[in-house]
Amino acid sequence: MKEGGFMNSKFRTIVFGALVAGSLLASAGPVLAHDYWHWSERDRRWDRRAEWRSDHRDLAAARRQLEYDRRHHASRRRIAEDEARIRDIERAIRFARR
Repeated sequence: MKEGGFMNSKFRTIVFGALVAGSLLASAGPVLAHDYWHWSERDRRWDRRAEWRSDHRDLAAARRQLEYDRRHHASRRRIAEDEARIRDIERAIRFARR
């Protein structure tokens, strides 16, 4: 009878340990699932990603302004300024990638 009680206690300990280990692995799974291996260290930083989004928003706004000026027959000087701004932003984006 004593041996059966010991086995029952041992079995409960193993089951409880397996449940605890399983729950720890399940909670760590999503963290381990992220594959950031293809990002450089510089691009992982939140501030760099925010800066990148800001650059692209500026580029989109400059392109919209150029199209607006073209539709409304702005002066050649104004259109040339819009195009120069777009080139400057694109150059800054290319430089930031390096």
